[in-house]
This record gives sequence, C-alpha cells and structure tokens, in this order.
Amino acid sequence: MPERCIECGCCIGGCATANLKPDFIGAAGINRVARFMVDPRDKRSELEYFEVVGSEDGVFGCIGLMACDDNCPIGVPLRGQLAFVRRKMAAVGWKMR
Repeated sequence: MPERCIECGCCIGGCATANLKPDFIGAAGINRVARFMVDPRDKRSELEYFEVVGSEDGVFGCIGLMACDDNCPIGVPLRGQLAFVRRKMAAVGWKMR
C-alpha cells in the first residue's frame, strides 16, 4: 500500500509538525523510507536508516496529530507507516545504548 503514494504533499501541507519545524521530513519522507525498508532488494542496515530518520527531524519528531492520514487523497495508511518506522528505529536506538 505505501507504494501507492503519489507524493502530492497533501500530508505535509496538513502536518502541524512540518509547519512548526521546517527540517522535519514529513509523512511523505517517512513513507518513502518505509518502502525501502520492506524492499528485499535494499541492502541498507537498520543503523543506516537510523542515521537518516532516527531523530527529531525524522520519525521521532512527529507530534501525532495524524493530519497526514486525514489529508491523503488516495488513502495511503501513513499512520501505519509512521508506526512501523518508529518501532524499527526505536529498537535500533535501544540497541545503541
């Protein structure tokens, strides 16, 4: 389902976090990362993904209003994608401690 994203930016336009923090990658960016994470051809490690999205400007910056889900014109489950990536990155961060 995440591969259906047309990258229109509606999710980012309605995102409170993106409006408050200009460096936040937004739901479209997190969705793109999620697509690579589940692609068996992608050989990046979880640590490499963590370096890209494991920060306040990435997956941990979302304040959880989920306007991205409400604004997606084709119904991509952005809330689920965010949760998937956040769980993966939290596990990597925990291992790094």
